Amino acid sequence: MKNLEKLVKAFSEKYDYLVLTRGPNLAYAVGMPDAVGLVVELGTGHSTLYVSRLDYTRARNTARVDKVVAIASAEVPPRRPGEELVVAPGFADVVKKLGGRVASDSKELGVDVSGEIAELRAVKDEWELGVMKEALAITESVYMKLSQSRLVGLRERDVVALVYKWFLEEGADGVAFEPIVASGPNGAYPHYRFGERKISHGDYVVVDIGAKKGVYCSDMTRTFTLGGGPVLRDAMYAVYEAVKAAEKVAREGAPAAEVDKAARGVIEEYGFAPYFIHSTGHGVGVEVHEPPRLYLTSRDILKKGYVVTIEPGVYIEGVGGVRIEDMVYIDGGTVVLNKLPHIF
Repeated sequence: MKNLEKLVKAFSEKYDYLVLTRGPNLAYAVGMPDAVGLVVELGTGHSTLYVSRLDYTRARNTARVDKVVAIASAEVPPRRPGEELVVAPGFADVVKKLGGRVASDSKELGVDVSGEIAELRAVKDEWELGVMKEALAITESVYMKLSQSRLVGLRERDVVALVYKWFLEEGADGVAFEPIVASGPNGAYPHYRFGERKISHGDYVVVDIGAKKGVYCSDMTRTFTLGGGPVLRDAMYAVYEAVKAAEKVAREGAPAAEVDKAARGVIEEYGFAPYFIHSTGHGVGVEVHEPPRLYLTSRDILKKGYVVTIEPGVYIEGVGGVRIEDMVYIDGGTVVLNKLPHIF
């Protein structure tokens, strides 16, 4: 079942219309995150996509909808032959004319059903999983190229430039997020991006990247060991074992908090508990961070069809950091989607 059909089925009993405005939801429903808004008549399933006039022709040719309408505040220039155009101050004015019961991902436009939409998005169909596997395969191909390159002497930003180049060459449709290349002491900052620092022998280099295929994301981290001392070497083994422990717990019906607890317990056994400063993972889909959330107080329960990350880490200020991140599919048990080794 395609995503728009799933949305119609989910909301048709209680509502007359579904109105979407958020980029990720528009990407999920019709593959066009930069549209202005989508209106679905739930009784018939008929879908109308509203777009900027600049995007009208593109939407007509690419969007998976029944009808495309341009929206503008004035008819300047005059509409072209065949162009469907509504003149209105904004999309909200279009929605106000609908009448009936309206469900929306914007509480200003109807009953807020953002949570229900997020849950639908969290459970992936086989075709969605296939696209995400393609994105991950591109990401892993780039990791292989990095592992075969001489990183010593390159600036962090030089490595990021290679990632962008190789992603496009491998067929990616973009990046899921801005790449992270954190070398040496910069590895102690989980959300560091990249800078001018040159990579040196003895560094541990945290590389967190993800390609996008279509509108679907991948997310993966590996830490490159270019020498280094015993502290981060021990941290590497701690994180590796934490990944494996969490993946054993992650299965259909498992509380997300228990997955986090499994990873955190291993890190604690190694003596690095104070340095594991973020959650163990999160869902991935049309957004790189989406439900469920894998942290100690999470109330989420893992369901068949979820794709989540397992990504414990250790971050020691002034020394550096280690993070390993896999993508896993929940199908009864855990199916690890990654093919590459955990330690380079």
